Amino acid sequence: MTNVVWSRCRDEDCIRIEGLPAAADLRVRPRTDDLCGELPAMAGTLVRDGVDACFIPRFPFVEDITYTIAVDGLALATLHRHRPDRPTTTEVLDVHPTAIELPRNMLRFYVTFSAPMSEGYAGDHVRLVDEDGLVISAAFLPSDAELWDRTRRRLTLLLDPARIKRGLVPHRQAGYPLQKGTSFRLVVDGGFRDASGTPLRAGSERWYRVGEDQRRHVDPADWVLCVPPGRTLEPLEVRFDRSLDHGLLGRCLRVLGPDGRRVVGSPEIGSEERSWRLAPRAPWAPGPHQLVVDPVLEDLAGNSVSRLFDRDLTETSEQPRRDQPVKVAFLTQ
Repeated sequence: MTNVVWSRCRDEDCIRIEGLPAAADLRVRPRTDDLCGELPAMAGTLVRDGVDACFIPRFPFVEDITYTIAVDGLALATLHRHRPDRPTTTEVLDVHPTAIELPRNMLRFYVTFSAPMSEGYAGDHVRLVDEDGLVISAAFLPSDAELWDRTRRRLTLLLDPARIKRGLVPHRQAGYPLQKGTSFRLVVDGGFRDASGTPLRAGSERWYRVGEDQRRHVDPADWVLCVPPGRTLEPLEVRFDRSLDHGLLGRCLRVLGPDGRRVVGSPEIGSEERSWRLAPRAPWAPGPHQLVVDPVLEDLAGNSVSRLFDRDLTETSEQPRRDQPVKVAFLTQ
């Protein structure tokens, strides 16, 4: 047995051992230099390939890990699973919100990547940096679990709610993560790795300035609707009184036609998340329509149609509202 190498067998990665006797006891273990005790042998299948034996693991080998190959209890060889050179193609597509000025009680950001990403990197590779170039400490919600969409391309970053809600101990001790009248950057550095373990093509950042607090319900009665003529394909445009949450805007608005059915079309979120357009697939039918707003729709500070994120319990105007869709009527002619 003179040669132990990485190889391929049955279209799968394997460890190939020359001249291994059929009765030999083969064990493959991750090396435990930095661990106490010995890890269990890997599960897998031993396949004969001519005079060679190929060990195909049940679960894939892990990059940057060294494996010990033992036969009949004696170490035969060690193999290191090197990380292959891959082109850096993944990049940050968008950072939301796109508004220039954010409320001091801002709640969340979204970062969208061009490809699925690895988990566990956000804490070290995403940060808020103040105008002096210093990292804003403890700004994000401390959590072991990252908030990804099902494609693992959009990451949701929550500012620590305990520092935003007045009256809580972290708020009294540390105050808001953002300071009114200042500016800051959200930085995603190039060390963030995609699902293949490859760093980003380049880092990304977006500048913001911090304004006043936002403490009002989202109220569709304050919006302006630009209604298209009937029998045309011109879009309906809805202009908001403030920037709204980008992630929720994508699923919280719909339009019903005169027959009560949903108007099918292409929705589009406008600049700074202050507007929404719907271009219909078929011409608008003349008659009464309804813009239906899901009550969970929020602004940048987490205030929704039905409730305020941080409310004064003594103020009647800040009490929760009915948790049901709000319908705004409009007429196409």
